[in-house]
Formats: sequence, C-alpha cells, structure tokens
Amino acid sequence: MGLNISGTIDRARHPEQYPDKAKGPTFDPMYGFPDGRKLKTAPYTDEEMQILNIPHDKRDYCPERHAWEKCETNNKLDDAKEYERELRLHRRRLRKEEIIKNNPIHKELANNEE
Repeated sequence: MGLNISGTIDRARHPEQYPDKAKGPTFDPMYGFPDGRKLKTAPYTDEEMQILNIPHDKRDYCPERHAWEKCETNNKLDDAKEYERELRLHRRRLRKEEIIKNNPIHKELANNEE
C-alpha cells in the first residue's frame, strides 16, 4: 500500500515524468526489437465469433471460454509491460534532454549526430 501512495504522490508532483495512458504509445513500437515484435492476432474472425455466439463484449484476442481468464491476464500483463516500457523511454528522453541542456559539450555532440 505504501508503494501505491508514494507512486501517486510522485505522479502528482512530477506529472511530466509519466506517460499519458489516454494518448497511447508515443515511441516507435519496434524500438528495441531488432527482430520485430510478435503480432497479436485474434484466433477467430468477426464472422466466426458471431457464428459461435460469442458476446460482443468478449470479442477480442481471448474468445475461447476455457482459456479466457488466462488470456485476459496475459493481455493485461502486456498492457502493463507496454506502459512500463513507455515510462522508461519517456524518462530516458527526459534525462538526455536534461544532460544536453546542462552541458554544452553534450549539446555540440547532439547537434553533430543529427
């Protein structure tokens, strides 16, 4: 519980350090994956889900009833991993910008790299 409270306080004090979940990912989804990412594909098409009488609110990547809970858990875990990745990359960019802003040598190097 303490971590949740301290995280909330930190988020309130420094909102610029946290990505906005409503905007979605801001970094290239392939960044850090030299061989590419595994694509998430639905096991059934919309027509097949309609034929199987799967309710509309369950028509996602997890339509199989017997494995639904595990799939939903994995889906939430993927979302959490994506958020953490976005958070790390956002903070990394802020650190780099701060270094460039405070050190003129790094500013020259950054200008030469672009």
